[in-house]
Amino acid sequence: MRTQPGIVTAVRRRLHVGRNPLVRLSDRVEAALVIGLVLLALLAIPFAVAMGSEAYDAGLRRAGEESANRHEATAVLVADAPPAQVRFDGVPVEETVKVHARWTVPGGPVREGVVTVDPGLATGDEIPIWLDAKGNAVDAPVARADAVGQGVGVGVAFWLVCVMLLTSVFLAGRSMLGRLRDAGWEREWRRASEKWTAA
Repeated sequence: MRTQPGIVTAVRRRLHVGRNPLVRLSDRVEAALVIGLVLLALLAIPFAVAMGSEAYDAGLRRAGEESANRHEATAVLVADAPPAQVRFDGVPVEETVKVHARWTVPGGPVREGVVTVDPGLATGDEIPIWLDAKGNAVDAPVARADAVGQGVGVGVAFWLVCVMLLTSVFLAGRSMLGRLRDAGWEREWRRASEKWTAA
């Protein structure tokens, strides 16, 4: 009964480690290219972690600044929000719409402006909004969870870009080695055909 080779043996054979006389120089170069690019991909991980950590810290700083400078208030719609428009498959075209509303700035005047709300709300409906230090309607402050997502996204995106670049280098190198192998085969066949015709 024939047993399957172990994973180490299989990888060793695939990377052409050893003194197999059938392994060509181009095979060994390709194996070295694979090993080198895998090592570079692994070395890119700490850089991806560092970039993700930096993006996370920037997100936390932004979340802290926005939380300190923004506060929640209540606005009253002064116009009806457009009804929800749906596609033929029932999915809404827009999840939110813009409509005019009025709100009171704490310790200040009544302000009016455009706010983002759910479709279908009517005039007089009260909605929660966020105001900046000047009393202007702004987006809700960035949450700490958003900073985590930002950090992970930046780190993963950086590493994937590195892997894609390394994969491109590998494919280009492999293509070049394939052309060299084909040229070598062509030379060998030419020599063999010359010997056969001479005989």
